[in-house]
Amino acid sequence: MVLVTPPSAIPEVHDPEATSARVASGPSLPFLFGAFLKAGCLGFGGFVSLMSMVETVLVKQKRLLTSEQVLDGVSLASLLPGPQAVNVVAYCGYKLRGWRGAWVAGFAVVLPSFVAMLALSILYERYGKLDAVTRLFHGFVPAVAAVIASVVWRLARKALTSRAEVVLASASAVALCIASFGLFGFPRSAQLYVTFGLVVVCGIAGRALFPGGAAPKTAAKTRFPAVKLAVTAAGAVLLAVIGLAQPAQDPRSDLALASTFSGLSVMLFGGGYVFIPMIQHHVVDVLQWVTPKEFVDAIALSQVMPGPILVAATFIGWAVTGFTGALVATIAIFTPPAVVMVVASQALEHVQRSSAAKSALRGIRCAVVGMIAVAALVVFKSGLPADLGDARSIAVAVALFAGALVALLRYQVDVVWVVPASGLLGWVLFP
Repeated sequence: MVLVTPPSAIPEVHDPEATSARVASGPSLPFLFGAFLKAGCLGFGGFVSLMSMVETVLVKQKRLLTSEQVLDGVSLASLLPGPQAVNVVAYCGYKLRGWRGAWVAGFAVVLPSFVAMLALSILYERYGKLDAVTRLFHGFVPAVAAVIASVVWRLARKALTSRAEVVLASASAVALCIASFGLFGFPRSAQLYVTFGLVVVCGIAGRALFPGGAAPKTAAKTRFPAVKLAVTAAGAVLLAVIGLAQPAQDPRSDLALASTFSGLSVMLFGGGYVFIPMIQHHVVDVLQWVTPKEFVDAIALSQVMPGPILVAATFIGWAVTGFTGALVATIAIFTPPAVVMVVASQALEHVQRSSAAKSALRGIRCAVVGMIAVAALVVFKSGLPADLGDARSIAVAVALFAGALVALLRYQVDVVWVVPASGLLGWVLFP
């Protein structure tokens, strides 16, 4: 999910001596581990919930960072690929203790969801094909689609404030829908390129359509880390190329998992929900690591535990090579974007001063809203019965979707209650 709040504070000047002094006097690494582990355990509901936990611990309780600094990280994460919550956590860890702080913070916040997903993957492998469990997951899927749809609604109300933004979002949704479902003979294998192309096109359109506001004043100009950014960008492009290629090695190996998920991770713009159609095509249709049902069940499981939705990679890795696969897939999906985030944070002041970046980001947000809407449609469709003549199952799925959406939007019920409740109703109502 994308959450963009313009930073209001004057950015820190990246002076090497000041940075070294701050890192040396910062909190201990064990403290950082404990603080972010707590946030990871209680961060039910994805990005917003996890960020609220981080702000509660680091800003309100310990006063280690300011709200403006956290918002700086959120704004930068909106421009970059990868799971935004983990990227912002890595940014906060880096601000407090340098690279070691970034590694410790990222590891601690992902650990609870990794352990929980690993345990559920083992149980799913043993009991997932039982009829009662199947009906339970049939109930999960419409609720997960409703969760994604509620994200679209909230984002659209904030981001689509003009007719041009509505048009960009709608066009993005239509384009990705055609690619995701192979409409009009369009090859589904191209949907990954369509997703990335939409980000680029909408960024260019945003630059042309939405003039940037006045840049904030800064205390001093800092040196732009051009070499670091160029090397990092080249590495990200290389990972993407490798990840998109068919594995030359055994496709059901840890090496294939590492190359695929690390490559896909740097193509992820707009948050985990945008990633759903993209990763489904790659791991289900191309590599056949999991079945369509198993993939959707993995997404459903990621919604009933704390942490980011992309922990579904743990489930897929377990299905391919067991524990090592789960570990490799998890590391590969989260690490490259976090590295990009930390390196890019060193150019944060320059991004904040750029009206071009602000305009491009406004256009990209439109694309993200449209693409998340398609993700909701993809998930909902996957929960429908293969026999579209099964009127009872379709009616139950529609009713569960509508009920979950009302609970989320009208009554503000937390997702951690909505998804399990829908599963129990599915267990009772589905034939």
